[in-house]
Amino acid sequence: MEQSQLAVNAAALAAQMILECSGEIYRAEETAIRMCEAYGLINAEIICFPTGFMMHVLTADGQSLTRIKRVRDRNIQLQALDSVNSISRLSCEGLLTPQEAFDALQVLRDTPKTPSLFIILAFASSAGFSSVMFGGGFPEFILAFVAGGSSQALIPLFIKLHVPSLLISMMAGFIAAITTLGLISLFGGSQEAIIAGAIMPLLPGLAMTNAIRDTMRGDLIAGMARTTDALLSAVLIAAGVTVALML
Repeated sequence: MEQSQLAVNAAALAAQMILECSGEIYRAEETAIRMCEAYGLINAEIICFPTGFMMHVLTADGQSLTRIKRVRDRNIQLQALDSVNSISRLSCEGLLTPQEAFDALQVLRDTPKTPSLFIILAFASSAGFSSVMFGGGFPEFILAFVAGGSSQALIPLFIKLHVPSLLISMMAGFIAAITTLGLISLFGGSQEAIIAGAIMPLLPGLAMTNAIRDTMRGDLIAGMARTTDALLSAVLIAAGVTVALML
């Protein structure tokens, strides 16, 4: 019975981490089911949503095990998602015991995330190159780099203050636009190219892609929820830019 409990815990943790990394719904469900089957559990059923899941399995001796988990923190972590997939594959191949799989997942979950400075630089670089794509030159690249980096630098502070994620989108758009206007007043440049470049990394492109994939695979509730979240995020980013332009 103890091994069955460990197996369910490992499968549930894998599904939870996939959802926390903004992975697809079908990926979370299939991973949990395959891990349960690999460890000898039967009739595994799981229903996932972007904000949580419910899982029920039967042990070989007919006992019922259930796990319900609320997923509150969600962000895009493709490297962590790939690592979860690797651990689940090793489990399905019989190379990891339930305890080893659970420990490996827990270590991965506790691993420090990418340093904030690296994320800010990556975000700023993306903003700068996006401004060039929208017709800007080297001056626009530099100003979009600064404006985009400024908006990203304040996001961890908003998260620490428990600001709702959708409101963070609006505030990030506002900061990017107001910083751009301040920089243009000092150095000049194309306002359209700089603002477009600064907000481009904020747009929920991957989130919308995953929403469409979930919908196409029949996960309608998750697909609609993620689509709504992505659309609201995009609209609020635009609203933040609009407020800055109106001031």
